[in-house]
Amino acid sequence: MTKTVLSSRFLVLSGLVLLAACTRALPLYVPHIWNFTAVGALAIFAGAQFQNKATAVLVPLTAMAISDSFLGSGFNIAVYIGFIAMVLCGMVIRGKITPMSIALSSVAGAVFFFLITNFAFLYPWYPHNLNGVIQSYVMGLPFLRNMIIADAIYGTMLFGGFYLLEKGFPKLAMVRA
Repeated sequence: MTKTVLSSRFLVLSGLVLLAACTRALPLYVPHIWNFTAVGALAIFAGAQFQNKATAVLVPLTAMAISDSFLGSGFNIAVYIGFIAMVLCGMVIRGKITPMSIALSSVAGAVFFFLITNFAFLYPWYPHNLNGVIQSYVMGLPFLRNMIIADAIYGTMLFGGFYLLEKGFPKLAMVRA
């Protein structure tokens, strides 16, 4: 594969990831459904599509950091670790991308994200005991539901859109070993 093709693929993939990250700003303009953004889907997408593993992690985390700075969100290490777990779920399906593998990877990624970010000891408003852990997970269930639904919708848009781009511009397709 030539450097130009690699650069074109990288630019298109990065553009799609950044565009998806912009969905975090939707609550500023429309009523917000918590956790209904494209960031989970973009993490799965990046893990599955970027050939370089470091790039697959860095591009979505950079998009998150940029959107955090615009939204005034504080840095939460658990959220970033959760998104790294989602990128890893995308890496698992690299080279075998099907609607079923995307769906399974997306659900697994959302569950990992949920488990990591809702661990009660990360939040001071829950007691730091077993009851606090249970309460945190129970209170987080609507967020998990919304993330799974958003990942299904945005994942379809990202993977489907890029699939159509690859068909229209075959040079964007990843060369399989």
